[in-house]
Amino acid sequence: KLDLTAMFSGASLIAVAHATDIRVAPVMLEPLPGQRSTMLTILNGEDKPVRVQVRVMRWTQVNGEEKLEPTTDVFANPPQIQLQPGQHHLIRVVRTSRTPIATEESYRVLVDEVPDSIEARPDAVAMVVRQSIPVFFSDENHRVSTVDWAVARRGDQSEIVAHNRGNRRLRLSDIVVETHSGPVYEQSGLVGYVLPGATMRFPIDIGTTSLADPTLHLKGMSDTGKLEIMLVTSQR
Repeated sequence: KLDLTAMFSGASLIAVAHATDIRVAPVMLEPLPGQRSTMLTILNGEDKPVRVQVRVMRWTQVNGEEKLEPTTDVFANPPQIQLQPGQHHLIRVVRTSRTPIATEESYRVLVDEVPDSIEARPDAVAMVVRQSIPVFFSDENHRVSTVDWAVARRGDQSEIVAHNRGNRRLRLSDIVVETHSGPVYEQSGLVGYVLPGATMRFPIDIGTTSLADPTLHLKGMSDTGKLEIMLVTSQR
């Protein structure tokens, strides 16, 4: 029997800010190395029936920008469901491509509520609730993220620059940027991902004096544990 209360305790946080209560768990999918499928659970926390569309998009990062593209390499089954109040449904996410995995593959499962056009008033704005769940497929147990870190100034904005030379993503959260004098910037929660081979830039609100401080360093959490890194100034 599924323990839905425990299962959705974290996922429900996603739905708090929305007008509807569609809950998804887990909040990340990572099949064991070599496995070709995994499962996602969707729960209708509303007091009315809802229709939900589920799609899988290839997820890449190009020139520091997130990019989602349609793919036939991975699909979700069923792609559309109707849930009664309190009902949950299992969605199977399957990698159908026979191409060997050269590096960790990244996808996003998009879970969209389908607006009820029959009940919508002509003057009403239909809000589409979307949740985006990361999915990672790999064929090895020991893939690692190897990230080069720097800080840079672009225009009037300072930013952390992270380039991942490894073959596994890095998930960055709960960061503190410090000098010998103490913290100069803090950000709680998820900051972002750096996919294999990608370079990402994360804005930080610090001045040029702190940026040039030779003691500037970053503390934070990754998906593999704590981080503490000296930040060098990028000349680009």
